[in-house]
Amino acid sequence: MRSRIALLLFLISSPLHALSNDAWLEDFRQILAEMSSHYANLDSAIEDRHLDLVAIRKSAESRIAAAKNDAEAKEAIDWFMRQFCDGHVWVNWNVTSTNAGTTEEDRRPLCERLGYSRREPGGIDFSQLPGYTPVRDEDSQFFPGGILRLSARKRLGVIRIHMFSETVHPELCTQALASLEIAPDAECDFRCGYRVSITAANLLTAALERRVEALHRAGATALVIDITGNGGGSDWVEPAARVLTSVPLRSPRLAFVRHPHWSGQLRERLADIEADLSAAPTPELEDAKNKIVAAIAEAERPCDRSSLWGEPSKRPDCSLVVSGLLHSTGLRAHAKPGTIPETSASKGTIFHASHYAYREGVNRLPLFVLTDGLTASASELFVAMLRDNDAARVAGTSTLGAGCGHTNGGIRSTLKNSGAKLELPDCIRLRADGTNEVLGIVPDVLVPWRSRDSAFQRAAKAAKALDLIVK
Repeated sequence: MRSRIALLLFLISSPLHALSNDAWLEDFRQILAEMSSHYANLDSAIEDRHLDLVAIRKSAESRIAAAKNDAEAKEAIDWFMRQFCDGHVWVNWNVTSTNAGTTEEDRRPLCERLGYSRREPGGIDFSQLPGYTPVRDEDSQFFPGGILRLSARKRLGVIRIHMFSETVHPELCTQALASLEIAPDAECDFRCGYRVSITAANLLTAALERRVEALHRAGATALVIDITGNGGGSDWVEPAARVLTSVPLRSPRLAFVRHPHWSGQLRERLADIEADLSAAPTPELEDAKNKIVAAIAEAERPCDRSSLWGEPSKRPDCSLVVSGLLHSTGLRAHAKPGTIPETSASKGTIFHASHYAYREGVNRLPLFVLTDGLTASASELFVAMLRDNDAARVAGTSTLGAGCGHTNGGIRSTLKNSGAKLELPDCIRLRADGTNEVLGIVPDVLVPWRSRDSAFQRAAKAAKALDLIVK
């Protein structure tokens, strides 16, 4: 009897082989095709990481063919994706479907439906050190921090930014709804959601500006921004960076994939420019139109990269990405706040940060940034932009290496048999020296953190490193 029960429990707990090996191989070959058509960092995988695409393709196929169950097939595919060491490359197996019509989810409060959810601040706990004094005010709920006294003349103002996104602060969404006179249970389309996000982000920016000023009043002689464990966020990173330095930051060059996803959004930008041109033509708008038209032509130029996976591998004579036409902020690398008319339909195309309200250079103290291996995506843009403009020095460990991710929701593909979602980045941000941000950012001073360090050890090592670079 016991043996029968044990057998039944084994059968219940054992993963079922719902898909055949052939079906899994078909999904894998779909992944190869998708990567060939719109994986922005495919060339970087070859040129910077020296990956042998044929070898890892063959190894993955062998693993899938030999898989005894679905779990092993998934692991073979996950192994393949990990070889690219790209923070924006993965297969999402946890896909749930939603039925059309009114559901329980539809009745959630609007801020929850828009994705606002609180996250714990984390970061380096400088309160472990005797020289640290917290500075608390109404804005410290968004940006915890205080004064770290290293010596009589080194009083570091510390600000923790745990995510470059307004969505981790639900109370700001609530305030935004009130100011926009939107009911908490209202329906909200894309334009409505965007208005809420910009309003909430502006509230967050104002809090950051006040926080900087509070630390100045508390006697800070330098400012430290802790973005350890900060996995990225939204475009709010652009105004945030500009608040924290008096250096006029030039945003990095942006490369994009040749794909309908990009030609489509470029055509939307072109329509905005043409609307402004018809209202009040200027040489800058004419130049902007010409650049967007050129970008559309490049985005629509086909490039077949499938031969990279073949044997022998053959490098195509075309590039999957287009560079030299755009910056991460649009057509301009920098614009002073208020210089682009508020009523301009194309202001986001000219300089996307102009959508936000911010004061450039609120902080005029020397700036330092703390990073680690979980600093990623938009956080890497923050670090790279400050470093490449000589606006800050960095301490910590190398960043994750995610770089530019998805624009306008990204190009997301559903695998035919498993139904899993494939995530691939559709853009590249280029450093001042031409390197791809996906390679990660090495700090000026390495902090010898270990995975087993206590909170005190992490704080003490960070303070020691900062003492080396703060004058």
